[in-house]
Amino acid sequence: MNTQPVSRGTLQFTLWGIPITIRPSIWIVLALLGGAFRINDGSDLKEVAIFVVAGVLCLLAHELGHALTGRSFTGTTPTITLMMMCGLTELPIAPRTRAQLFLYFIAGPLAGLVPGVIAALLLGLQLGNIGAGVTFFLLSPFGAEEAMPQTHFMSLLTALHNGTLSFTMLQIYGTFVLISVWWALFNLLPILPLDGGKLLGTITNNIKRTAMVGMLLAGVLALVSIAINQWFTMVLLGYFAYINWQIFRYENE
Repeated sequence: MNTQPVSRGTLQFTLWGIPITIRPSIWIVLALLGGAFRINDGSDLKEVAIFVVAGVLCLLAHELGHALTGRSFTGTTPTITLMMMCGLTELPIAPRTRAQLFLYFIAGPLAGLVPGVIAALLLGLQLGNIGAGVTFFLLSPFGAEEAMPQTHFMSLLTALHNGTLSFTMLQIYGTFVLISVWWALFNLLPILPLDGGKLLGTITNNIKRTAMVGMLLAGVLALVSIAINQWFTMVLLGYFAYINWQIFRYENE
């Protein structure tokens, strides 16, 4: 259970019988990731605000995936805490079997896709072209909107041009899709403490091997992040590499 003192600005509520705590640090970190340092006008502020709200909702969906799955397996009440740039689901009792653990860990990334899917479907409904919404979900996170089939891409441009779709709504849809897809993919990397690392550990039943894979992969990706000037990602992956090295060293003792 979460025993940290309730700080000023902390939100606490219950959803589907699950106690949820949202600490102020999550808003601050997401604002920084969303470009708070680059705010020059109201348009920039709006963009950051959209990113923060979408980020919190996507993280909450992710943790609800863990929590609801864990509750169904154990019959106990989990708690969820969102803080810094991550979420934490705590179960009084862990799932009993490896199959249950696997489903528990993968439920988070899958549930985290739900806000993006909903946003893409709403976009498709607004365009009168569900196919455009689906392809937007599949391609836009990778900067490939123009790779959409011509009819889908043109329906998007036409809706923007005639005012049936505002640029702000496109920003909202796009941000939800972007965060939900990339957060799910990032979380599935086989690096501890990410869900992908836990999934690998569940499959191999070998924490030493899992930590070695995580250490090497996190280290390589940290170097790639330096090469493409993604310094925040580099620091995060470097920290993960250190965590996995510590686990690997401990297992060798």
